[in-house]
Amino acid sequence: MINGKKLVVLCAYRVYDAQVFSFISELNRLLNEKDCCLFVYALNTEIGNSGDNQAETAVFDLIPYDKADAVVIMDEKIKCRELVQSIIAKAEAHDVPSVVIDGKYDGVSFVNYDYEKGFEAVVRHVIEDHHVTRPHFMAGKITSEFSNARIEVFKKVIAENGIAFDDSMLSYGDFWSMPARLAAQEIIRSGNLPEAVICANDIMAINVCDVFQEAGLKIPEDIIVTGFDGIEEAFWSVPGITTAACNSKELATAIMDVVRQLFKGQRNIEKWIEPSFIANESCGCPRCKLDLLSVVDGLNNRFYHHQDDIHIMQNIASRTMGAQSIEECIHYLKNPMTAHTCCVIEESCFDMENNFFEEEKASGKKCVFLDSYSEGDRIVLYNPETIIPHLDGILEKGYPLVFNSLEYMGKSLGFICYTYPRFDIIDYAKMPAITNSIGMGIGGYVSMKYQKYLRDKIRRMYQNDSLTGLYNRMAFKGHFEELKENPINNGQPLTVIMADLNGLKSINDTCGHSAGDHAIATVAKALTDACPPSAISVRFGGDEMFSFVLGECDTDEIISDIEDVLNDESARLEYKISASLGIYETVFHEKIDLEEVIGRADEQMYSVKRAVKEGR
Repeated sequence: MINGKKLVVLCAYRVYDAQVFSFISELNRLLNEKDCCLFVYALNTEIGNSGDNQAETAVFDLIPYDKADAVVIMDEKIKCRELVQSIIAKAEAHDVPSVVIDGKYDGVSFVNYDYEKGFEAVVRHVIEDHHVTRPHFMAGKITSEFSNARIEVFKKVIAENGIAFDDSMLSYGDFWSMPARLAAQEIIRSGNLPEAVICANDIMAINVCDVFQEAGLKIPEDIIVTGFDGIEEAFWSVPGITTAACNSKELATAIMDVVRQLFKGQRNIEKWIEPSFIANESCGCPRCKLDLLSVVDGLNNRFYHHQDDIHIMQNIASRTMGAQSIEECIHYLKNPMTAHTCCVIEESCFDMENNFFEEEKASGKKCVFLDSYSEGDRIVLYNPETIIPHLDGILEKGYPLVFNSLEYMGKSLGFICYTYPRFDIIDYAKMPAITNSIGMGIGGYVSMKYQKYLRDKIRRMYQNDSLTGLYNRMAFKGHFEELKENPINNGQPLTVIMADLNGLKSINDTCGHSAGDHAIATVAKALTDACPPSAISVRFGGDEMFSFVLGECDTDEIISDIEDVLNDESARLEYKISASLGIYETVFHEKIDLEEVIGRADEQMYSVKRAVKEGR
């Protein structure tokens, strides 16, 4: 329960699919009538039977089982038994009942379409109403239980009508377009054209019609073609496809009925829904009455919006990848396209000491990276107890929350939650593009930042002295040449401050080499901190270093600051740290001799050092 309302969780796939969208909108309406709320955890790509897309399936790890009152799982849409079983097991561990759509699991309630009965209505219509004696069946995948069940229905109906089955009557279109087209071409090449091709789904039927018509065959005059499952495209196509539709609203009503029984403590509930047979032009019946004008208008809207939206999201992704800071990254992501969204990201993404994409597991801590309901471009710590920020106000609007996993390079970065205050299939159709673009943008940003971190680290290893952090001589020479090439530096005052640690041998002999290293590092830090930020500090030799200052500076103040730091540090040690300092001042120009400038400063420093040794 959440905010006093019972929470129903739906595990789904492709929420923008017309049938799934219709189911979600109707289920949400029914739940609202009973003062319940709906959270949808959705995949955008089919993971098949392997379930190996761990980054996207991570969305199901977000399910708040401690708050859920029922879990509804679209098994046939997810198509991964192990994954579904793991969701059921986690729900059971929290004493949360589950109901599976189009699947059977031990001890779990289910609502299934009676596909065999629905498909039988299509086959009987072709054989018995249109008196076909030479039928052909195009099955789905050879390993699919749904396909194999429809083969048995086909065999049963033709046998009852006195038609003997043989293998030439069967081909496989794998439930998809290209395999179906190849199978249709093979039927034409065989030279033994059947009177009807009964397809195991509508996608195959649409493509079979297209192949036959390209070959000059007329549908249904020369050959009847039928489908099954009642997708939108079956009614858009020419001819319209004879099919059997799985009514989404009827499914929502059945699920709501089961959920109410689960709330009352009942378990192991079983419900069956028979798909509705729809005769259409492809078998020779009149065209099914459908408002094609509104359907085509909706299709056009989605198509043209899609073209514009893809361009916008690609631009957002590329700009986010190239952002120079997290704030700039968030700024690019805040866009009308991402309104009504919240992005929660793994905090360890931004830990540059570790490569997030090579770590086996994330730290678990998350941050709210993008919150379209808040002002400002900053991230805040995520509290999983709140699900998302502003949850109370969002739930009051009565629309479901839809969760997607954000992924990049096969790794889950976190999640995005959509909270649209309306039901519009165009909004839902945008989700995959938005999810993908934000995942690409943030993932690319993190990856490029890590690469820059590595480049800087390598550069520091080669350019900077490991003990003091100062430039080494080779790196400084390269930087010096760049200064000479910039005309703005000509005529600038130049000050070189040379520093040499006093008594290094004595410190090493009496206190050890680690003390000597500490003394060198202390002088280096004192020199760097005392000079202007624009100064370039270099370790020249073992205990010699210098700062190269372009522009005006107060050398007396610099020397005073260095000596104060060394005295303060010496006061807490068993040995004294002091340095001899030499200063050379000149004017910078493009032909200046670096060795001469350093040599002059070195002379000044050794003059001071001799004076120290002589006690002056």
